[in-house]
Amino acid sequence: MTVGVLESLYGMFEFFSGHQHILYLKGPDSVTGTFINRNYFAGYLLMVIPLSIGFLFSRETTQTNQFDGWRHRLSSLDGKTLLIGFGVIVMILGLLFSASRMGILSLLLSFSLISLLFRNPEKGKRFSKTVVLIFGLAVLWAAWIGLDAVISRFFTASEDITSRSMIWVNTFQIFKDFPLFGSGLGTFVQVFPMYRSFHITGLVTHSENDFLQLLSEMGALGTGLLAILFFFLAWKVFSGIRALTSGEPVRYIALGGGVGILALMFHSLVERNIQVPANAFLYTFIFALVLRIAPVRKEKKPS
Repeated sequence: MTVGVLESLYGMFEFFSGHQHILYLKGPDSVTGTFINRNYFAGYLLMVIPLSIGFLFSRETTQTNQFDGWRHRLSSLDGKTLLIGFGVIVMILGLLFSASRMGILSLLLSFSLISLLFRNPEKGKRFSKTVVLIFGLAVLWAAWIGLDAVISRFFTASEDITSRSMIWVNTFQIFKDFPLFGSGLGTFVQVFPMYRSFHITGLVTHSENDFLQLLSEMGALGTGLLAILFFFLAWKVFSGIRALTSGEPVRYIALGGGVGILALMFHSLVERNIQVPANAFLYTFIFALVLRIAPVRKEKKPS
């Protein structure tokens, strides 16, 4: 979480100061932190934000005080909880001002899931008001600063989708010629020029879709084995979370981590995220974290 907040603060400082550099390199006209691409930065925050919200809720479960209303609850918050909440809002601002269209849509999806998963069923709530409040404050703050540049990028989405769709079609042609074993892991840059059916300045280094590129490089056999492994591990995560009660702090950390994983994979449908080392490392770390939570819980159960 600390890294996500620092990345967001650094990116917003560079962007709003007009310096617009990534360390000593000239950066893009949006918030990217130390990432060279706005989408990679957005993908990183998509995993950190839900996990941070899960950590925030896990702290609330350890408080035994009964609140008579939202005023009493707000006045009872300690400094660390407020700091975590502020950090989450800062990261949301960083993602919004990255102007990553799919990143923003993935953020909306993850918050929709979190608001439903983090609700308290014992009180008959349909969604978590705390999650909605955090997101609402971040959007209001962003609107006060100005979202014109972010909104304007959505009007150019059709052109971007057209260019990406052509890459997707040519990438699928690679899979059709190498259906079983693929062209070889890491060979996309060398193989794609032979299938490219459109003119472009420079090289196409990735297919703008992690899963489609994986299919072209590893074929149906390799991709199928990875898919089986993923769904097996996902089922273990789902089963472990179901075994946890709403009063256990680790449940919210596991839910936040799971939502972050899903958000990154949704974003990867139109972008290269899992191939970025920083995002791949964090993805693996969070997956291992949520997998570890369930066995720890089961070991604590009395026989």
